[in-house]
Amino acid sequence: MPDNHTAREIKWAAGTHKFDLGHPWVWNVLSIRGLPGPNGATPAACLARFHDGTYSLDDCERVIELGLIGGGKTRPEATALVNFHVRGKPIAPLALIAFEILGALFIGASHDNASA
Repeated sequence: MPDNHTAREIKWAAGTHKFDLGHPWVWNVLSIRGLPGPNGATPAACLARFHDGTYSLDDCERVIELGLIGGGKTRPEATALVNFHVRGKPIAPLALIAFEILGALFIGASHDNASA
């Protein structure tokens, strides 16, 4: 399987996890349901919410959960991680992770993970 240039490995939740919003299944979910919120449900609208500081906890949860699934976790595994490490936790650290996951969708993997 070719490298997906939208994947990013992030140290989070006592380990390093792969997140990928560009995975075909996740891309399909984003195309159908999107990331609902003010000013639209597209990934670009969600990224703008993070950039503007108008994101919600739902934005963080959804981006992290979909990113985990795209990175290879099963839906139950991703839900368990979100339940334990996202829900009920301070929002600012979650927003940083979600912003990084969304960023990879737009600008690609970090230079550490990118291949020439």
